[in-house]
Amino acid sequence: MVNSSCLVFLLFMWFPLKIVCNEENTTEEENTVPLLRDFSVNISPAFITIAWNCNITKSMKKYKYHVNIGKVIFEDLTVTDCSYVYEVFHEMSLTLHTGVSVQLSVCNSLNKEVHSGKEETYLPEGKKYTAAENFSCVIYNVDIVNCSWSVGREAPEDTQYSLVFRQLSVYDKCQDYRYDSFGRQVGCVLRKPDISFKEKVYVAVSGLSNQTSVQFFDVLYCPIDDVILDPPRSITLTYKGDDLEIKWQKPKTHDEMQETCFFYNINITHKEETNSKGSEGNVYKITRFHPNEKATVTMRVKWQKRCSLNHEWSAWSKPQTIGEDFFEFSIYHILTVVGVCTAIFISVLIFLCYRFKIWKKLFPQVPRPSTKLFDQVQQNGKSVQKESEMKIKFMEKDEEEFICTDVTEMLENL
Repeated sequence: MVNSSCLVFLLFMWFPLKIVCNEENTTEEENTVPLLRDFSVNISPAFITIAWNCNITKSMKKYKYHVNIGKVIFEDLTVTDCSYVYEVFHEMSLTLHTGVSVQLSVCNSLNKEVHSGKEETYLPEGKKYTAAENFSCVIYNVDIVNCSWSVGREAPEDTQYSLVFRQLSVYDKCQDYRYDSFGRQVGCVLRKPDISFKEKVYVAVSGLSNQTSVQFFDVLYCPIDDVILDPPRSITLTYKGDDLEIKWQKPKTHDEMQETCFFYNINITHKEETNSKGSEGNVYKITRFHPNEKATVTMRVKWQKRCSLNHEWSAWSKPQTIGEDFFEFSIYHILTVVGVCTAIFISVLIFLCYRFKIWKKLFPQVPRPSTKLFDQVQQNGKSVQKESEMKIKFMEKDEEEFICTDVTEMLENL
């Protein structure tokens, strides 16, 4: 009986001791947070790839792991996946070529943060200053996207760049490049892309060289801010009493835009007067116009501030004219007609004088005097005066010469 009593006593003492030991082990395990080993971050155009060691313990499954990307994006990690890929063009909030900060944090089952890792900045692979520079785009003719960039200052001569537009599930790759003197691609034209101009687009320019690893360039921007508008369409002019009514249609755009997104400028020329007005609708009236009098209208348009950051005016539309042209003579017209008539009269007068030799008849030439030469000769012992009369004509050749053509001699006896 004594032995049985001792055994029962020992059993009662052993169970509480075991429970206390388990509680102590649990507390110690909770205080030791298992971190992800071999944690790495790789940055490529449009993607951030996070990976870690796949040797997952049971204690790691009891915790929740979170990653903070660029201080603006918080993503949950599933430890059993051993990797996580973040696609930038889905959130449209990051550019990667300048580097991205990543921070890992751990929470317990009560979603209380028990560990916060060190924030580190990760850079894309490639030699520094080899990425494309001075990137810009212009959109014109409704849906033609013309982008250009310059070669990185440290990029090798054999570097070739390629451009890609990403927007959600849309992937547009450039097919029409422009080249520099070394044959490197420094520009691209995209015609009718499938992207929406009203939403942000992720653009990546990747580089490739046989000499070194080339960094990529990326940017997030809204294409509507680069759109150069065409002039308003279908401009019509109508007289309604003393009012001139101007109607038009908004310019054609890649995406459907509200009428309130446009601001118009109207230029009205009437009897050498110009009137420039702004309007937010597609109808405009101007008073004090007489019916059927001539008026010429041109228009241009720009974006309202709430719809685009581009506030440049479009080109002027083609002139639209209404009414009859009542020609009025002015001093300028009279002087022009007098000048033309005077020039014609002088030209006709010169031609008649030349044709009928009127000038020679009115102003005949005076004949030249003859020249007499007296020579003294001895004939039969007497002095004889010899008179020579010569008519000299002058002829121009390469050099001036005097030629005697007719000589008359007279002998007189002294």
